[in-house]
Amino acid sequence: MFFFSITNGMNMTNRQLFSLIILTFKRVIFFSLFAVNAYAQPSSEQIILSNQVLKLLKVNSESLNADTVKKLSEKILDNRKNYSNDILAKVFLLAANVASNQANINQVHDFAQSGLSVNSRDKKIKLALLLKLAEVYVAREKYQQLLILIQTAVNNSEYSRNIKHQLLLLSYRSVAFAMLGEHQAALADLQQVERGINKSELTEHIELLTILSLAYHYLGDYQTSLTMQLKILKLRFEMGLLDNLDQTYLYLGYAYFYLQRFDDAYNAFWQSKSYAENKTAPISAAYASKGLGIVLISQQQFDEAIESLEPTIAIFKHNDMLDEQIESMVALASARLAIAQNSAGYALLVEVLQLLDGEDISLEYAGFYRMVAEMYLADNNYQSAYLWREKHSKVLLTKLKDMKKSATLAHGLSYLITDPQAIVEPLHESRNLAVKLAQNSELSSSFVGKYQKQRTIIISLSALVCLLLITLLGFFLRLKTQRINLAYEEIEKPSYIMTGPMQTKFDYQLAFKKARKFQYPLSVGYLVVENWQELTFHFNNKSIKEVTKDIASLINEQLTEFDYAGLLNQGEYLLMFEHVSSAEAHMKLDKLVQALNSRAFANLGRFSITMKYSLKTPDYKDIDPYLFLAHIAESVNIKPVNQSKVS
Repeated sequence: MFFFSITNGMNMTNRQLFSLIILTFKRVIFFSLFAVNAYAQPSSEQIILSNQVLKLLKVNSESLNADTVKKLSEKILDNRKNYSNDILAKVFLLAANVASNQANINQVHDFAQSGLSVNSRDKKIKLALLLKLAEVYVAREKYQQLLILIQTAVNNSEYSRNIKHQLLLLSYRSVAFAMLGEHQAALADLQQVERGINKSELTEHIELLTILSLAYHYLGDYQTSLTMQLKILKLRFEMGLLDNLDQTYLYLGYAYFYLQRFDDAYNAFWQSKSYAENKTAPISAAYASKGLGIVLISQQQFDEAIESLEPTIAIFKHNDMLDEQIESMVALASARLAIAQNSAGYALLVEVLQLLDGEDISLEYAGFYRMVAEMYLADNNYQSAYLWREKHSKVLLTKLKDMKKSATLAHGLSYLITDPQAIVEPLHESRNLAVKLAQNSELSSSFVGKYQKQRTIIISLSALVCLLLITLLGFFLRLKTQRINLAYEEIEKPSYIMTGPMQTKFDYQLAFKKARKFQYPLSVGYLVVENWQELTFHFNNKSIKEVTKDIASLINEQLTEFDYAGLLNQGEYLLMFEHVSSAEAHMKLDKLVQALNSRAFANLGRFSITMKYSLKTPDYKDIDPYLFLAHIAESVNIKPVNQSKVS
């Protein structure tokens, strides 16, 4: 008994332990499934967002929607640990493209650097990010860094078969070589671009030509830059690539400005500003406003220049674009000093000195040093004025010496050449080759435009021909169906059916004219119920209709292939016999009357119907068919011709 109790207790303990293990296992499975479901939800969102990134990469970079890219990049970058490095690099590339469209060079630099820092395995994306960084170096005129970057990228591009990237790399490298005075190397790269440009799409020509045009702008060859930019503008309109027109007009404006064509420059800057404002690109609009201000100062319209430059400074300051802010402030100071607003102008100059912090300003704005010297001179600080005048001279000399070594030996600054024979020829060849590339792209665009127009016309005409064929086929089938239905109706129509008076007269006139024209015999018979008035007076409409049907049935039964019968009026019938003699027609008509004589009309009782007829054949004297018919009817009314009684 004691042993049983111990055993029973041990069994209960084992059962409780087993139940506890099962319960714990179920809980583990439940929480595991919950965790998997919780993780699966963001995973599906990651797939959707990643697919959106891939889809946007297929869109032309100039046509990217800034808001769409911004929202997408925020969602992905806020959870960047859940995405691969390739997706992150592609997001940064999209963001850099949008920043480039809005002329925000600082953001282009930041996004490109961030994209390169994630170490994507996609070499194509990596090259695209390097090219964005090259765009920044060109804009900031850092040509030594540009050359180092492009040399590295060219080595990496050997693993990429993308023609577009290879051509862009060669273009950027030719820019770097040209700006550093290595014109033979620049020419060699341009020749490679010429050989490869035919293999690229026309949309890529614009980017290539823009890079080369900017190079000639920075080289001081503004006429070549203007020529290329005008061709780029034409390409944009012909191909419908209007998203970045603001940038093309901006470059055009500066080319016109340095060629002292101020009215054209003003129009180009104004167009640039309009397009930038339409696509909501405040930085690009600020660049255009800055250009407008400089042109207005050259035209001595200082109040308008101040109005254009003041908001520009605020935009550049807000976006931390120091160089552009300084240049705009110098231009504004120049305008204020020109209208004797000396205190405001000097305040701007002092602020610019603080922002420069000992750095030199660009050559185009070297007049800043002269204005500072004049400021100190007005304050009777002669020593400082002298120092700033001296600094102004030194800066100009240093810059001019550097320009002598560079491609400014070109058209615009030819008086600075130190060794013309060494470098003018390759530089001239490079310039001609760049213009040739622009002209070839223009011709290609024109050819493509004409081809597309011809293709559209051919497709439209083909569609019209197909539509006409389908319409004709529909009419043919409809006509065939009508004929089948008509034949069926002819077969199935009741024997008492007879054509009405109008159709009878038409058919008679047609048959009469045909008989005269083709000279075949035609006998015309006129059959009439003589006592029709008595019949209608004594009997109701129902009885009259039955009698009319019986008469029509008897007439139709006696007709052959070339015979015709129709109703002229109530109780009057017209019969025509084609291709038969008059005697034969008389026999047929007599036979018909005999058939009517033998017909008993039970519904009429003892009433008898009196029938009479007349038959004639027209000769050459009978011209009018209706006059001939009238003669037949009169002959019936004058005397009873071939009269017959039907009882």
